[in-house]
Amino acid sequence: MTHQPESPVNLEQLHQISEGDIEFEIEVLQVYVEDISQRLDKIRAEIIGNKWSQIMGEAHHLKGASSNVGAFQVQTLALQLEVLNQSQDSEKALGLIDEMFLRLKEVELFIAEKSATLSS
Repeated sequence: MTHQPESPVNLEQLHQISEGDIEFEIEVLQVYVEDISQRLDKIRAEIIGNKWSQIMGEAHHLKGASSNVGAFQVQTLALQLEVLNQSQDSEKALGLIDEMFLRLKEVELFIAEKSATLSS
């Protein structure tokens, strides 16, 4: 028996906000990926600049936005970033940013797959 990898998006959560409208789900996820990608770039610069108060605000936004669309893997990583405020461990924070970028790539693949099902 092969183990299916966990979906990058919780479909139940996504269906709740879209009421089953797949085109709307794709649009919401595309806006989410664009916004989060920009924010991750900003956070990376803030980590390098040691601006932890700004990092925490951005991490909190990431956590909420990810929860809203059902991107729970990114949400978990954003929570871990928030917790780093106490230790202010820049190396760990940068690692979390890299991991979030990987998870966003998975969301982008998920979007492409959903879009392909609409086209066929």
